[in-house]
Amino acid sequence: MPVPALARRDVRSGPSGHLSSADVIASVPPVPHVAATLTLEGQVVDLSTRVLVAGVVPSPRFGREGEVVATATATVDRGADLVDISLPPRLVGPASRVATVPVTARVASLDDARAAARAGVSVVLVPLALLSDDRADTDMAGTVAVVLPLVDQVADVPEARSQAERRGTAVAFDSSALSSAAAIGCEAAAIAEGCRLLRTGDVRRSRRVAEVMAAILAARRPAAVRAAPDGAPASEDPGSQA
Repeated sequence: MPVPALARRDVRSGPSGHLSSADVIASVPPVPHVAATLTLEGQVVDLSTRVLVAGVVPSPRFGREGEVVATATATVDRGADLVDISLPPRLVGPASRVATVPVTARVASLDDARAAARAGVSVVLVPLALLSDDRADTDMAGTVAVVLPLVDQVADVPEARSQAERRGTAVAFDSSALSSAAAIGCEAAAIAEGCRLLRTGDVRRSRRVAEVMAAILAARRPAAVRAAPDGAPASEDPGSQA
């Protein structure tokens, strides 16, 4: 049976040539410090350790456009913090007017972002390629209340994090196209790398991953940060990790 990583027996040669053993505690790999907040419908959400879940509303069946509103409501009931309606504006509008949580949408262009904002979307999820266009980035910032970098691969989270830090926002990870088994591992890895919003087709699964990872992140925050009173600035060593 393999020896657990945190209780591994280190066997080495002593000064006299005899073997000696000692318990060596493996170091915990650092995770990025996320100092971002998100303002959603007038409420400020601290994302230092909290992870939000955006449930995706799929395209309705032909002639069943009313399903969008019903599905959006059911998505919120399953525990979504936001409801993702990445659909044509004519379908987004009715759902956004009855949604009890903020509405988000994945966009591929500045025109898509403008149309989504007019339909009632308050958070747009934008691929990195579009954010690299400075002009489009500037125009989008003046069009939509909240713009978040969106990635589909865990390896892209660090680059997206630099974009998010420049805006004071957070990174979104899209797991909606992944199988359940693959999504669990990728979502956890993305959160560990600094992602703070999951775009998902399975709200309950992603909610469980988000809660477990948030608890781990909170436990690994420096004691000085955890002990800071409400409203007081957190005192943290420059080199510490959250």
